[in-house]
Amino acid sequence: MPIRFSTAACAVILTLPLGQALADVAPDHAEKMARGLKLFKNGVGQTLKQHCVKCHGGEKTRGDFDLTTREALLKGGSEGAAIVPGEANASRLLKLISHAEKPFMPAKAEKLPPAMVEQIAAWIDTGAPYDKPLVDTKLAAGEMQITDSDRKYWAFAPLAKPATPAVENTQWPENEIDRFILAKLEAAKLQPNRRAENRTLLRRVYYDLIGLPPTPEETAAFLSAADGNPRTALESVVDRLLNSPHYGERWGRHWLDLARYADSFGFEQDTDRHHAYHYRDFVIKALNNDMPYNEFVRWQIAGDEIEPTNPLAMMATGFLGAGVFPTQLTEKEFESARYDELDDMVNTVGTAMLGMTIGCARCHDHKFDPIPTRDYYRMITTFATTIRSEIDVDLKPDETRLRLAKRWPSGSEMNCRRGLANGSRVVRPRSRRSSSGPCSITRSSSRSTGRGSSGRRTARFC
Repeated sequence: MPIRFSTAACAVILTLPLGQALADVAPDHAEKMARGLKLFKNGVGQTLKQHCVKCHGGEKTRGDFDLTTREALLKGGSEGAAIVPGEANASRLLKLISHAEKPFMPAKAEKLPPAMVEQIAAWIDTGAPYDKPLVDTKLAAGEMQITDSDRKYWAFAPLAKPATPAVENTQWPENEIDRFILAKLEAAKLQPNRRAENRTLLRRVYYDLIGLPPTPEETAAFLSAADGNPRTALESVVDRLLNSPHYGERWGRHWLDLARYADSFGFEQDTDRHHAYHYRDFVIKALNNDMPYNEFVRWQIAGDEIEPTNPLAMMATGFLGAGVFPTQLTEKEFESARYDELDDMVNTVGTAMLGMTIGCARCHDHKFDPIPTRDYYRMITTFATTIRSEIDVDLKPDETRLRLAKRWPSGSEMNCRRGLANGSRVVRPRSRRSSSGPCSITRSSSRSTGRGSSGRRTARFC
């Protein structure tokens, strides 16, 4: 009678010495695989399809980890092996889905029920067999594809005004924000704290808004006014502090942290940036002047292009050059330093303004945010003509025009004004230099015809 045998099994045995092949197969191997296939068909396969395949072999392959086939599962991903067949407790996959190690999986979702985790552990212990691939057709590995669900990423969602929640204690809230706070307290069966004393409340407001304590005189005046109408007295203090120049100094520090602002270049030399304070002053003035946020963002990215004759807009471009930068480079380091500089610009725009870690896509498709590497380099090209440069900007152009009008006839003053408007260089006599502003204006941008003929933009003001 004919002899039938498995060609796959034969191939494995033929590649090994006979004794080794027999020794590597446990006596209960067939029984384990049968139990494992039953587990896979009755639940594990569906669990992996529902919670894992979308990011690991379906629409995407995060971390280079594909689990749609057993071969791919055993291969693992960029972090190494995902499972150890027959040893669930030693398998990284089990540690991630049981939240014993980070990153917890499934990503951005609830932890799997304990029964599911136990079933997957039992399946791994049997050798993690598959009866068939988890997807019908396996596409060749390629670039990340942005899906409709990616376009619903939280950072892309427009701002929305939620409905004010209902509360049981309707007497406690004084405004809509109080209702949100109280709703959470009531859900946790907690009661609000008692109202702070007037003196304590005043100190909190001062420290929150300007970072400084009230003077004894200010405290006495507030306590006297609060005896009659505490709410009116508090609103008056808040309005006064919001109009204080210290408000911008206090709250500007938070934005300067996002903008990675410092008064020195960093690295081992860490030399001083003698004019970096101009960007800091822009942030303070923007907050104190209630600058609209869209304008605040646009000026920091391209203020020299949007309003080249506005000193404040020019100061804002210091955002792009606020990061660390090596001041001593060898010839071999120029190119890498340039790419690091562009990466710093793009990464900071992402973290400060978009809520996304764009810089992670410099070397590979982002593992969590919907950012392919190709989009990272497209964004890099946006700043390809941006360079660090020291430029002279007249911080008080109106005063300069008045001084020029007194010094030269009206025709010459008009020519100077045109020069200021066109971004050309206007040199004043050296013997008359004033501390009110630099003695010249030079702008380098894609529209310049003088020193900016290279088509490059000014990246920083210092």
